Amino acid sequence: MFWTGVGVLQHPDSPASDDVPHPDSVRLGDFTTQAGAYARARPGYPPDLVRQLAASVGVRPGDPVADIGAGTGIFTRQLAAMKLQVIAIEPNAIMRQQAGAIQGVQWIDGTFEATGLGDASMQWVTAAQAFHWARLPDAIHEMARILRPGGWLTLLWNRRLHESDPVTLWTLQAIHRHIPDYEEARQGHDWHGPLTSTGQFSEVRVDQQMHWTPMSASRYMDLWRSHNHLAVAAGPQRLEAFLSDLQTYLTDNRIQTIHVPYICEAWSAQVR
Repeated sequence: MFWTGVGVLQHPDSPASDDVPHPDSVRLGDFTTQAGAYARARPGYPPDLVRQLAASVGVRPGDPVADIGAGTGIFTRQLAAMKLQVIAIEPNAIMRQQAGAIQGVQWIDGTFEATGLGDASMQWVTAAQAFHWARLPDAIHEMARILRPGGWLTLLWNRRLHESDPVTLWTLQAIHRHIPDYEEARQGHDWHGPLTSTGQFSEVRVDQQMHWTPMSASRYMDLWRSHNHLAVAAGPQRLEAFLSDLQTYLTDNRIQTIHVPYICEAWSAQVR
C-alpha cells in the first residue's frame, strides 16, 4: 500500500524489493521501492527543536501522541525517546517493515483521512515530512476529531538549503541540467491557510531551526534515490543519468562526507 498524491490508499499488484530502488516502478506518493533508501538516508529533526515543540504544546511522558505518515519511523523514534505513548500511522507496509519494532510505539495501517483512532483520543498529533500527501479538508477534519480539546497538531519538514554547501549546490545544478522541468515541492509553502481553512484550528505558529546532517557519499546517493517527486518527474532514464553524474562527481572529487544543510520548519495549530 502507498500514499497517492491525494492521500488515498492503493494496493500495488506486486511490490518490488524495498532495498533496491527501481525507478521505472516509482509512482507519485508510492515509496514501496524507495523505502530502503529512505530509511538509510533521510535525516532526523533537531533534538532541541523537538523538545521545544513538545514543551510548547504541553505534552508530558505518557501522553498519547499520534505520528501520522510515520514512514520508516524517523520522527517516531524521537517521540518515543521522550517517553510519550506513540501510535505511528503509516499505510505503506514496506515502510513500516523498515521501521522495525520501536519500544513504546504501536503501529497502525491508516491515513491522514482515516486514522482508525477514537474521538478526542490524542493530546498531540504530528506529521513529519508527510502532510503534503494529505487530502484537504478531509485530513483537517480527521486531525480535529482525534485531538482532545486544546490539543495540538504539528507539521514538520526538513527543507534542504542547497546554496549553503558546494556539494548540495552542485547537486541542484545537476538536477536542473538533467531534469529542467523539475521543481522542488513545498518550497516556501505557507500552511497558515490550510490549517485554519475549516475553522477547527487556531493559534497557528511557526518554529524553525537550521541544522546540518553529515552524510557519507553512499548515504548522500541514497538520499536522492529516496526522492519520490524527483523520481516521478525524471522518469527512469533521466533519473539514472542524474545519479550517474552525481556519483562521478563525488568519486572524481574524492568527496567522502557531505554536511547537508537543512532548515527544519514546524507549523503548529491548536484545535478549538
